[in-house]
Amino acid sequence: MRVFKTTIVLLAIFAVLFGYYFYESKTNKPVKEDNKIFTFKNNDVNSLKIEKEGKTLIDFKKEGDTWIIKEPIDYKADSIYVDELLDSLTSLTFDRILEGDLSTYGLDKPSYAIKVSLKNGKSYSLFIGNKSPVKENYQEGYYVKTDGDKIYRVNASSLENFFLTDDYVYKYMEKFVVSIPKNEITKLVFYQDGKEYQIQKGEKDNWQIDGKAIKADDVDNLLDGIVLLQISGLDEGKNISQADQPFAFDVYGKDKVEKISFAKRDTENKYVLINGIGIGQYVTLKDIKNLQDTFDKLIK
Repeated sequence: MRVFKTTIVLLAIFAVLFGYYFYESKTNKPVKEDNKIFTFKNNDVNSLKIEKEGKTLIDFKKEGDTWIIKEPIDYKADSIYVDELLDSLTSLTFDRILEGDLSTYGLDKPSYAIKVSLKNGKSYSLFIGNKSPVKENYQEGYYVKTDGDKIYRVNASSLENFFLTDDYVYKYMEKFVVSIPKNEITKLVFYQDGKEYQIQKGEKDNWQIDGKAIKADDVDNLLDGIVLLQISGLDEGKNISQADQPFAFDVYGKDKVEKISFAKRDTENKYVLINGIGIGQYVTLKDIKNLQDTFDKLIK
């Protein structure tokens, strides 16, 4: 009796696999040069959104040459990782075109949707359905569709960037605290233990602190510490509006000022506020201490 039940189960599994094979066998093998799903290029895109089961996970908008995260936070994005997403989309190819009901491939209720809009006003979507039980050239795959009727099978590895994992918001955030380039910094104001120190760049690129000349190497080390300061994590949903640490600084560029201050988090990290606003991003106490030590050396 047990052998009989096992046979029935195996036959059922075989039937399912055969069904998928039947559907996948009803395909047109594409010409390799013509199997790209999208024809637009990275530079054509000005917004990108990833949804899971109808809920927006992350939404990017391009403002000028800068990518901004608009959801779930409002913060400058790391353009390198945004470009990776766009590369995955614009280079996406299929190995089969399939026929059949959308529900067969999990595309009646797709798990993920990637939506982009272009500078010319056009918009495109990629919907991701079930994983294919049949490998193509030993490669796993997924069923996808666009806004049209065609169903495609694509290599699973080409979709990995869209399956967002834990801490994905932190991953896509710009990590550098100060966005003003080093060569554009014209003035620094430091606040420490109730005192204020002004460091000004002169017309001949010489630097002074409160009117006194300082060594170029010392200023260079300080500038490096400022522009290389990075956030090390994010407590999503944690809004900080009040700094409580005795060390802060303002960075002046050609056309903007960035005011950096800190608030207590724990013994190893401090929340960072940019122009008085913190969204839960923090930096290590070690990095702050290194910057503070560099500044202390300069004022002695």
